[in-house]
Amino acid sequence: MQNKIAGIIIFSLFIFFSCKKEDVFTSSQESQKLEGYWVNRQITDTLFTFEKSENLVTSQYGLAFFSGGKFIERKNAGWCGTPPIAYADFEGSWLLSDSIVSVTVGYWGGTSTYRWRVVAVDSETLAIEVLSEDYSQEN
Repeated sequence: MQNKIAGIIIFSLFIFFSCKKEDVFTSSQESQKLEGYWVNRQITDTLFTFEKSENLVTSQYGLAFFSGGKFIERKNAGWCGTPPIAYADFEGSWLLSDSIVSVTVGYWGGTSTYRWRVVAVDSETLAIEVLSEDYSQEN
């Protein structure tokens, strides 16, 4: 009986220590996967997907993550969303903690604050889930 209990305990410990939790982002090497230009946004509910690019595309929405926490968002330059839309680059900052990206960036009327969860990122595709997007207006 004791041999069976010891066997079960050893087997359980083996299974427990063999399984390893996979964190999406655990190091600065992982955050480097975000760095670069992301274009061709596709939206499905709260999931945004992007394609990696060599640069931002003129007259299209896009994101750029740079080392040192610098961020650029190319988006509407003004309040009107009726075509033709004028685009501008707005500078800001980003910080990655685990899989949560916190972004603070300007927009035509003030400052935007985003919280996104990185669902997947590789050399070709970025998928983020929008957790929150807040906009404060300047007076």
